[in-house]
Amino acid sequence: MAYPIAVTFREKDPRSVLTKLRREGRVPAVVYGKGMENELIQLEAGQVIKMLQQEGTSAIYELQYPGGKSRQVMIRELQQDRIKDKIIHIDFNEVKLDQPFDTEIYIELTGEPIGVKEGGVLQHQLRNVQIRCLPADLPDRLEGDITQLNIGDTLTVGELPIPDRVELLTDPEETVVSILPPRMEQSTEEEEETTDTPTEE
Repeated sequence: MAYPIAVTFREKDPRSVLTKLRREGRVPAVVYGKGMENELIQLEAGQVIKMLQQEGTSAIYELQYPGGKSRQVMIRELQQDRIKDKIIHIDFNEVKLDQPFDTEIYIELTGEPIGVKEGGVLQHQLRNVQIRCLPADLPDRLEGDITQLNIGDTLTVGELPIPDRVELLTDPEETVVSILPPRMEQSTEEEEETTDTPTEE
């Protein structure tokens, strides 16, 4: 079920008006979609924080307009003021419930690899993958169990559990995680031993 968000329309305002709007605790946004004109809307900042904390950036949201109109959307882009730690603008893409769409989804790693326990170094190379599915089939995330990985092992995209009715678009041969041997630590120890060994004159 899509997460509901109350929104209202806004006019195309100059930058000064948008700054005032943000100071009043609202976030300007735009809705994009096929066969529709871009819609300028605004949301309450507190509601934006709550929805991101609960659902994240890959969820499907239901924009609820005055008068009963609604749209199913996903977040296309978030603009943040990193100094003030605030969301200052959101772009939404409309999704149709009966049409597949492409999106990016987060990979969550679970477990502690055997190789890491033995001194290996975990190298996390890929954190998101591209998938295609209907909105109702969108998973929250993909989980990759790395418990059994030894030193020298890798986990590839193709080894991730992909739910039914979800098509993987990322190359299945792409590496998600590698367990590297502790070469750096070994090299450092060898250098220290070489330095500490007295030389003959």
